[in-house]
Amino acid sequence: MRPRARLLACTLGACLPLSAIVPPVPAYAAAPTEDSEARAMRIYNEGQDAYDAGDYETALQRFLEAQSLYPSPVFHYNIALCHESLENYEQAIISYQAYLNSYESAFGEPPEDTRSTEDKIERLEAQIEARNAREEAERAKASKPKVIVQQVEVEAERPPGRPLIITGAVLTGVGVLAAGVGGGVFGMRASNFGAQMNAVYEEGNPERVTLAEARELDASGRSAQLGQILSLSVGGAMAITGVALLAVGLGQKKRGNNEKTPSVTPTAGPEGAGLLIRGRF
Repeated sequence: MRPRARLLACTLGACLPLSAIVPPVPAYAAAPTEDSEARAMRIYNEGQDAYDAGDYETALQRFLEAQSLYPSPVFHYNIALCHESLENYEQAIISYQAYLNSYESAFGEPPEDTRSTEDKIERLEAQIEARNAREEAERAKASKPKVIVQQVEVEAERPPGRPLIITGAVLTGVGVLAAGVGGGVFGMRASNFGAQMNAVYEEGNPERVTLAEARELDASGRSAQLGQILSLSVGGAMAITGVALLAVGLGQKKRGNNEKTPSVTPTAGPEGAGLLIRGRF
C-alpha cells in the first residue's frame, strides 16, 4: 500500500503526487511558514519514493521529519505503514492510534477509514501476542535445568539421605523465594508499564506521551515481563528439583540405607550450570 496524502493542507494539494481528497490542516497545528511547507512536501515526496522502492527505513525517517515540520494526521498513518513493514508492530500500533486521535481532534469526527485502521491495530496486536508466546516458549526451553545422575563411591558412615535432604531444602527455599519475590516485583513493574501504555492506546494519550517515550515504556514493560518469566521459570525449576531431592533423601532416611549414600555437587559447563547427583537410589 502506498503512503497516503489525503489529509494534508489544501495549500499543499497541488504538490501531492497522488490524487486524493485533501482536508485542511488540523486546528491544533501552528500555521507553518511557506519555506517549511515547501520543505515538508519535498521531504514527504522523498519518503513516498523511498517507500515505493521498498526502503522503509529511509521512508520512515523522511515521514518523521516531515511531521516535525508540518503536523498532520496523514503523517502518523504513513509512519505506521513504515513501522508495520519493518515489523516494529508496537510502534505501528502507536502511530495508527495517533492517526485516529489526531484526526478526530482536528476535524471533530473520526476518519472514514476508522474501521479498517482499527482492524489493522487488532491484527498487529494478535501478531505481537503470537510472537511473544513463541519467544517465551523458547526462553523457557533454554532455561530448563539439566539433572545428571552418575554412580560414585562415598563413605558408608555418612547418614543416609542427609546430603539430599539438605540440598533439597535449600533448593526448595531458594526456588520459592526467587519465584515469589522475583515474579512479584517484575510483575508489578510490568503491570505499571502496561497501565501507562494502555493510557496511550485507549485513553487518547492524556499525558501527551511522545513516540520516543512510548517506545521506552514499551521496552521497559517487555523487560519487566521477561524478568517475571525468568524468575518464575528458574525459581519453579529449582523448587521442583529441591522437592524431588527432599523426597529421595527422606525415603533413604526412612529405609535406613547404610550402603552407599548419594552426594550432590554443583557443576557448570558450556551448556549452563546445574547439579550433579551421584549415588544409588
